[in-house]
Amino acid sequence: MKEKLSLSEAARNDLIEDLSALIAINTSNPPGNELEAAKFVRDRMAAGGAFGDLQEFSPGRANAICRVPFSAPEKGPRLIFNTHLDVVPPGEGQWSFPPFAPALADRRIYGRGACDAKGSLAAMMAAARRAVHSAQPLRGELIITAVGAEETGGLGTQAWVRSQSKDIRPSMAVVGEPTGLQVLIGHKGVSRRKVWVRGRSAHSSNPSQGRNAIYSIARLALFIENLNCGLAQKSHPLLGPSIVSANLIRGGVKDNVIPDHCELHIDRRLIPGEETDQIDRELREWIRNMEAEDPSFRATIEISGMDKKPTLIPPDEPIVQALLESKYEVTGRKDPPGGFIAATDMTFLVNQGCIPTVIFGPGSLDQTHVVDEFVEIGQLETAVLVYGRLISRILGA
Repeated sequence: MKEKLSLSEAARNDLIEDLSALIAINTSNPPGNELEAAKFVRDRMAAGGAFGDLQEFSPGRANAICRVPFSAPEKGPRLIFNTHLDVVPPGEGQWSFPPFAPALADRRIYGRGACDAKGSLAAMMAAARRAVHSAQPLRGELIITAVGAEETGGLGTQAWVRSQSKDIRPSMAVVGEPTGLQVLIGHKGVSRRKVWVRGRSAHSSNPSQGRNAIYSIARLALFIENLNCGLAQKSHPLLGPSIVSANLIRGGVKDNVIPDHCELHIDRRLIPGEETDQIDRELREWIRNMEAEDPSFRATIEISGMDKKPTLIPPDEPIVQALLESKYEVTGRKDPPGGFIAATDMTFLVNQGCIPTVIFGPGSLDQTHVVDEFVEIGQLETAVLVYGRLISRILGA
């Protein structure tokens, strides 16, 4: 029989205030500008008993690194909470509430970043404060890494991992992302590319004198559509199929000029067994076919953002079992671990930091990158309790 757990009214109010304050800081990426949000996290956690610091990795871009040492912090285990400060731009859709003016309605908090992933960050901060004031003896160290530039490749987490290269204490990590409170042990990888085609301009009254770059890119878009249909034939049991999509197109200079340039931005999602250069091989095949038809055809492939490898850890890793048990103690649910169809900074913690890592947080992936983004307050509260139980289980003396 699970113990009935809940937050106090004061803790609930602090949680909502923290998330609201974070949403109100516009960290749209690009350009990011996470420094103000990083300072808020640092100062808020310092007031709660943590040692906070800023790690600036480029002008205006920063991580907040907040350490909570318990007994024997140099020798004990280390639990890392990682999530990101930056958000995607709000777009041009019509929001019911201004995207950076947090609103409470129907037991939800609305605003850009409420779900992805400032809700996870606020819950992690709340769990850390509870641990500081807990009567339970704890050993080791809790670290919150609130990072920048996750949405454009993970520069913040990579900067932090590099700074830890000489620190070999045993570590485990949780990446806060909207998993619907499911424990996830892996995610798809991602490669983003821009293909640029050069044509030849001409007056639109005499198109045969030019070479229309838009037509070539249109053929590439159809190639990507057909490629995605083929990728759907193979699937990973936890992560689903590989995916590729054409998501942004630019070209031309005027409506009566044959366009001499056009570009297409492509997003390739990878499953275990695929390398981050898989999309390059697929695009080069298309270019060779186009060159076979027209030897003068020219196209270039450019990397757009950072690649992330598909990443998966074994379900019997201690961090997986500890989080599953912590979730059960709070919710009474024994769901098996799953996989995340999006990419996260887990890949850098596992592949560069050699840190066993899981993904867990409040909110639904369906609410990410959309108009009227929200997170349910009930899920926020549950996340705080699960994170808190995990701290007790991993760092309990």
